[in-house]
Amino acid sequence: MPAPASARNAPAAVTAALILLGVIFAAIGVLYLAKSAGQLPAFLPGHQAGSSHHHSKHALAAFVLALVSWAGAWFTTGKRTRRGAGTHR
Repeated sequence: MPAPASARNAPAAVTAALILLGVIFAAIGVLYLAKSAGQLPAFLPGHQAGSSHHHSKHALAAFVLALVSWAGAWFTTGKRTRRGAGTHR
């Protein structure tokens, strides 16, 4: 059962946006691995007309960004906690 909106760390829209962003980054990572630099869309960094080079580092970076986005989404699903008056750190 999901937590009530007032008890969540962030609105559900933020969680959904982070999940969607992670899916987009993962898709970009797959695109970097599957296509050579010459076959990449022109709007993606690393596009080089006529090149047969694959951008593995770009793919790795996209996958890392996907994992970071999903971790952020996970953290936004937690409940808020209150600290007691004597537990300041």
